[in-house]
Amino acid sequence: MEHALLSPRPSRRLWQSGVSFALAVATLTIAVTGAIFTDTDSRGGNTLSTGTVDISTGATTAIVSFSNMAPGDTTGPKTLTVSNNGTLQLRYAITSTATNADGKNLAGELDLTVWAESAEVGGTVGTCETPTSPLYNALALGTTTGTNIVGDPTQGAHTGDRTLNASASEKLCFKVDLPLLTSNLFQGASTTATFDFKAEQMANNA
Repeated sequence: MEHALLSPRPSRRLWQSGVSFALAVATLTIAVTGAIFTDTDSRGGNTLSTGTVDISTGATTAIVSFSNMAPGDTTGPKTLTVSNNGTLQLRYAITSTATNADGKNLAGELDLTVWAESAEVGGTVGTCETPTSPLYNALALGTTTGTNIVGDPTQGAHTGDRTLNASASEKLCFKVDLPLLTSNLFQGASTTATFDFKAEQMANNA
């Protein structure tokens, strides 16, 4: 009786060699797949900075003052230079806040006139002389709660606001009158006013 020929069983050493070969192929495949071309480009020096809003009057003394006024007296006109010392274009407004410690409200009796020197017709350039197209002219130097005498300091553009470019300036003129018809009730009265120049940026601020 003939016996069927049996296929020789692979040796253990041959099987181990096959496994080692497969691992080597897998390792080679991973190494080849990870070898990609790369490149980098940089752009440095991306510097940003913010601008400044800086309004200045350069004043070290009162704009208008007068002692022992009599009805019909006038103080001024006095010149005040308003400057934009910042780097951004600005708009500004002026408010006047007055104190009346004696209760007589002299501030409400005094007539304040404010105008731009550049609006004067004729006269000496740079010198306040004759009020022309006043920015403010009313029988009120100011109030205890504050009065808008030029423009409006609330945010945004308003009628009467003044505009100054960066590094620019303008001359304003101030004059105060005590009307000739002021009553006897204002004898010995006094008041003090503070003018506040309030500026804000023009850009992105309609």
